[in-house]
Amino acid sequence: MSSKTDHIISEVFRLTSLRITKDDPVMAVLLMQQKMFDEAFAQLSSHQEQYAEAIAAHAENITAAAAKLETYREQLLIELAQQANNQIQGTENRVYASVSERVVRDVEAANAAFIDRLKKLLMFVSAAWGIGLLLLVGVVVFK
Repeated sequence: MSSKTDHIISEVFRLTSLRITKDDPVMAVLLMQQKMFDEAFAQLSSHQEQYAEAIAAHAENITAAAAKLETYREQLLIELAQQANNQIQGTENRVYASVSERVVRDVEAANAAFIDRLKKLLMFVSAAWGIGLLLLVGVVVFK
């Protein structure tokens, strides 16, 4: 008790430059106040430990719930990826069918146009050869 009293007296003097003694009535008030602070801090420490234990139990529940949510999120992402792949596959098949029909039609039309041009060219070349042969025969016969 003497060391507490001496400590309080030195702190009062350090902070206020007022000199008090062990017999001073203010000293009794300061000692009672110090005791009340010590009890309050001890009680606060005890309550903090109780709250920490209560929070720890809730923290475990929250951690478990978060792990379940993470698992659920992963499952949802897998399902979403599968649905996207199915959607892409279905779309690819429809696009391929649509495009292949158009490509076949365009190729057939281009081939028909090419054959028509070849026929015209063949008829023109045949006519030119025919005229050339007639001229050659005419030159040979009338010479």
